Amino acid sequence: MRVVLAGDHAGLEMRQHLASIATSLGHEVMLVGPVEGERVDFPIAAKALCGEIMAGRAHRGILLCGSGAGMTMAANRFPGIRAATAHDTYTAHQMVEHDAANVLTLGTRVIGSESAGEIVRAFLSADFQPVDRYRRRLQQIIDIERDRTMNPLHELTSAGQAVWLDYIRRDILDDGTLAKYIANLCVTGLTSNPSIFDKAISGSELYDEAIEGDDAESIFFDLAIDDLGRAADLLRTAWDVSNGTDGCVSLEVSPLLAADAATTIEQGVALFARAGRPNLMIKVPGTPEAPEAVEELVFRGVNVNITLLFDDVQYRRAAEAYIRGIERRLEAGLDANVFSVASVFVSRWDTPTADQVGEAFANRLGIACATQCHRSCEEIFGSDRFKAIEAKGGHRQKLLMASTSTKDPSLPDTLYVQALAARDSINTIPEATLLAFADHGTVDHVLGADDWAEADRVIAGCEAAGVDVRGLAEKLQAEGAEAFVKSWRNLLQTIDTKLGNLAAH
Repeated sequence: MRVVLAGDHAGLEMRQHLASIATSLGHEVMLVGPVEGERVDFPIAAKALCGEIMAGRAHRGILLCGSGAGMTMAANRFPGIRAATAHDTYTAHQMVEHDAANVLTLGTRVIGSESAGEIVRAFLSADFQPVDRYRRRLQQIIDIERDRTMNPLHELTSAGQAVWLDYIRRDILDDGTLAKYIANLCVTGLTSNPSIFDKAISGSELYDEAIEGDDAESIFFDLAIDDLGRAADLLRTAWDVSNGTDGCVSLEVSPLLAADAATTIEQGVALFARAGRPNLMIKVPGTPEAPEAVEELVFRGVNVNITLLFDDVQYRRAAEAYIRGIERRLEAGLDANVFSVASVFVSRWDTPTADQVGEAFANRLGIACATQCHRSCEEIFGSDRFKAIEAKGGHRQKLLMASTSTKDPSLPDTLYVQALAARDSINTIPEATLLAFADHGTVDHVLGADDWAEADRVIAGCEAAGVDVRGLAEKLQAEGAEAFVKSWRNLLQTIDTKLGNLAAH
């Protein structure tokens, strides 16, 4: 665990002593903030330390001032920080175990160095205990923080749909933007794909110093796991509060493996272990070869995001693979504590059908197909078969609405998000759409039986207009897989080019 320490003028003398104790416990230690001075304002030290936690560069912090009170007040003004003063070991470990505190504040004029050392040992040795009452109370604390910045995203989460960010770039970690989105915009998860990373690495110099080695694919996974590991740490509270059904980040296996189940399994298991975070998901394209890989990865305890699903047929195939993996775990005497999402792509349906379906059904086919998947999800995970799994600790696979930004500038920028609010589901939203929904989105209903019937009507109308919906779903999936391969190759070429440029300098 990475531990960061900072102090004002009253705390600097004890800082090194406590840093040595943290190091002796096997932790990686960082010292930030002022290093000397007769008068050091405590908010400056608090800001330096909290910035490291907000950026995901540290997991816990220790702030030192004369009484501990000022540091506590300052630290708790920052998004995602839960700071408390402890001058006894009981409080030091209980505030972590019960309340998921991530910052300890100490008053160096209240206790001596020996007592402070024991308190630090208790604080750093404790872990949050995700029992029901602690998770419930922690969620209530999070809700209090979010209530300060009420916006339409609160309505979406209140309706039962989790908000994930479909974007990653190192600067939103470094400057605390992601931490702010988590605290203020209800973000509880994050997805990535080769296109997102290609734009992030090719479009900035943020990664240049970290690019080293001679194999572009290995370099990429180093960079991605560093970014996504930090994001996963920031989202760990959402994972704990939800009992392992939210708070995830996604890392995709090489798109070149879409038709190779055996190597997908091998790479997925290796990446999951390498990341070392329980809330990381391995993304697997939902191609016809996917069920074998999904089932085996789930059986081996790997969380899976099955992506590039476009219709009900593809979705059911993905859900069935997840359930088989869980059933195999239970038959083998293993626990059912694995999580999965099935990512249904929405907006890509509408552009290729715009000239075919007429005004009555324009821009409605993607919503209709996702709505049919929602009906199937309710049927599958409400079945007696899954209830038997649930009784043994199994988690419902969540339907994830993906590709929910509008491509046509004449359409409302929040169209797909507003249309697909659903209980026990997720919407992964690009950054621009997230900010737009926070500004002017609305939630007027959640998906139900009336929407299912309307979806059937829209799809029947599109088919009557000449759209081969089933055939188009297969075509869109194949094109999506090809696009990810193209982005992957562009990404690796970007890394190779940057390696050459860096070597030349």
